[in-house]
Amino acid sequence: MRTVQRRFTLVGVAVALLVAGCGSGPSQVGSAAIIGDTAIPLEFVQQRLDDYLDRRAEGPALQGQPEMGLADAARNILTYKIQHELTLQLAQQEGVSVSDETLTEAMERLGGGEAASAGTLFDATTIRDERARDQYLQLELGRKYFEKLSVTFDYFFTKSTEEARDKADEVAKDPAKMAEFIRAAQQEDRQAGGTGESVHAVQSPGLAATPLFGVPANTVVAFPPDPDSGLWMVALVKERETDAEAPEGDTGAEPATPDALAKVGLRLVQFHADRQDIRVNPRYGVWDSSQMAVAPSEGQRAGYQVAVRPQRAS
Repeated sequence: MRTVQRRFTLVGVAVALLVAGCGSGPSQVGSAAIIGDTAIPLEFVQQRLDDYLDRRAEGPALQGQPEMGLADAARNILTYKIQHELTLQLAQQEGVSVSDETLTEAMERLGGGEAASAGTLFDATTIRDERARDQYLQLELGRKYFEKLSVTFDYFFTKSTEEARDKADEVAKDPAKMAEFIRAAQQEDRQAGGTGESVHAVQSPGLAATPLFGVPANTVVAFPPDPDSGLWMVALVKERETDAEAPEGDTGAEPATPDALAKVGLRLVQFHADRQDIRVNPRYGVWDSSQMAVAPSEGQRAGYQVAVRPQRAS
């Protein structure tokens, strides 16, 4: 009888530990998302959503701007909050900051907080303290590393999402497959694949704003470099440098705009994010690292990335 009682007692202890999350880190229960040791409460998203709906009901509709559905609004609120937390973390690590004066001047150029936040998920205060701050911090992060950031990679193009993801998985399991896929792509078009490509951010600010520059070496990424082209790039990142020398002379690329630098900064935040344990409450969807956003489901991610599996010694 004692054995039976002890068995049930042990089961009870095990269940209690599971419910408590084994006492490590914040619990997913009651959280919209968790970033490492930081929890974003469900109440935060609900309050922001309620505030947005109140402003939308009271304010004039913006011409040509469709109303956002509730599910999309909630996901976007959570996306911005996750981005905000990650951006603040990386900015602190990198010693990057933005002054209150800069944020105030930015709001004044937009006609004030009320005008800047009209039709958005932010109010007059959070549009300045969160969204504008994030964008300026990402701009400064991009500026800091723009002339030092480069990647070396193999790549090929595919014509469908499914093919891109399937082949990315195959390459992750067996990197030797990459050469096979490149040869097949080049049979249709010599420019549809390549090996050992090395690109510095200053040579292609547009490419530096893609997931290709936001992942570590030995990662396979699949994403549409141009959503209008119908093509997906599958790339195996072999090396990523943040202290590379900028190429000398005319690179042929357009000078990087503040917007381009901010997008590069977001890819630096992506690199930081991939080292965090980001968990999204299933009611909102899943974290899409390549888009740095919450996606409705696994199949609706805008991109795909997977680490190369360690190869067994033969």
